Amino acid sequence: MKPHKNFKSVVFAFLVLNLLYSFNNTSTGQTSTSSPYSRYGIGDITGKGFGQSASMGGTTIAVQNDTVPYFFINTANPASYSNVRLTTAELGAAYNRIQLESSSNKQTINNVSFKYIALAFPFKKWWGGSFGLVPFSSVGYKVSDHQDITNIGGVDFLYQGSGGINQVYFGSGIKPLYGLPRIFINSKKYTRLLKANNKAEIAKALKRKKSLQNLSVGANISYLFGSIENSRRSIFSGSYYPLSSSSSLNTFKGTNTRVSDLYFDYGTQYSFTFDSLKGRDLKENVKLLLGATFSAQSNLSAKIDSISYNYYTRNNYEVVQDTIENIKGSKGSITFPLSFGFGVGLKKGDRWLFAADFAIQNWSNYQAFNQTQGLKNSMRVSIGTQYIPNSKSSGLENYYKRINYRMGLRYAQTALELKNTQLTEQAISFGLGFPVGRNYLLQNFSMVNIGLEIGHRGTTTNGLIQENFIKATVGFTINDRWFVKPKID
Repeated sequence: MKPHKNFKSVVFAFLVLNLLYSFNNTSTGQTSTSSPYSRYGIGDITGKGFGQSASMGGTTIAVQNDTVPYFFINTANPASYSNVRLTTAELGAAYNRIQLESSSNKQTINNVSFKYIALAFPFKKWWGGSFGLVPFSSVGYKVSDHQDITNIGGVDFLYQGSGGINQVYFGSGIKPLYGLPRIFINSKKYTRLLKANNKAEIAKALKRKKSLQNLSVGANISYLFGSIENSRRSIFSGSYYPLSSSSSLNTFKGTNTRVSDLYFDYGTQYSFTFDSLKGRDLKENVKLLLGATFSAQSNLSAKIDSISYNYYTRNNYEVVQDTIENIKGSKGSITFPLSFGFGVGLKKGDRWLFAADFAIQNWSNYQAFNQTQGLKNSMRVSIGTQYIPNSKSSGLENYYKRINYRMGLRYAQTALELKNTQLTEQAISFGLGFPVGRNYLLQNFSMVNIGLEIGHRGTTTNGLIQENFIKATVGFTINDRWFVKPKID
């Protein structure tokens, strides 16, 4: 058996993009956010969903593949890997437009970033796996604040940050009860019921054991790596050469935090299909989807470089007067908090999918090098839907019937509480999935996913900043049968 030759080119392109993505993020410090709120914790946590979920409010926990293409990769719940039927590749990029608004000013910032690269494989009918490279968090901000201080004069405080944490993961999902019907058929109980011609009891037992096969469990093992740079400058009026006796030296304090450690998250899913209701057969099967995710509190190994110095400006250059602190490679840890979530979904035939998520993360336990930041526990609620008029229609005139139409809503209480105000985030999302290159004989399918999310975070009250954002995503889902047995060698 040999891999399909078209998929070889896909894998080659995947590996090239993977290397480019790694180099771009670790070497040039690409950031996918421009938020002043990313200065807290480890930055803005990147959503785990890919092209499909991004247009459905970020709903991921209960959503899984089934026997109907187009398949996708759901890294948010590793239990979903057990339902992978074809080798699947996912690539994605994002465009973010953020308008920062205070009570007196507005500023607009644009960002383009490569978002995710992942592959998934079916090992057995009951076992699948996935690996890839995705961003875990992102830091990007530049904030200035001018204050007039008595007996000192005007002082400009400048806060800057960049970087983030990346995640290389490998995950596996299994169906631990797969094969129960076969075990039952080979059992003495089945033989006894068969001899008694008790077909009703046999059918009931087989249906129950087939249902239990739909239980899935899984885990992701991730390697987190990356660096986050934060700095603060205090710039005093008159701190230029030549210095006078009344001049104040500027101050600089900067840190470079490097994370490098393993991280684990777990998931489970269960699905149950209703093909009849009150004894009447349904025209379209209705599938109930249930899911849960969990990650324990983890202490991630980290190192930090710290430097502080006083300086003045001469011909637009910094001249260091004296160094207060210069520490390299101080070892410590970052306490990443426990998180868990629950999801539910309904799938009606091949046409309708409804999903909802509820997730909590215990950010009040966050620490970095034994220092807390006063973060609060966060909460997220998401709902989403997908509609496909007729996935099996053919011909260009019926192409619109094969398009995936998606919509979602998202609400979150963030981990930030500033000036006695806990910041919230609300967003609405829309998206389309365009099928490309359908071939049932060779079983290769592709999808171009386009999504748009519009929302805001924060508020302009109490001197805070509100972020009004538009996030556009473009993703590519490529499915193919990895091994094809040649009929003619």
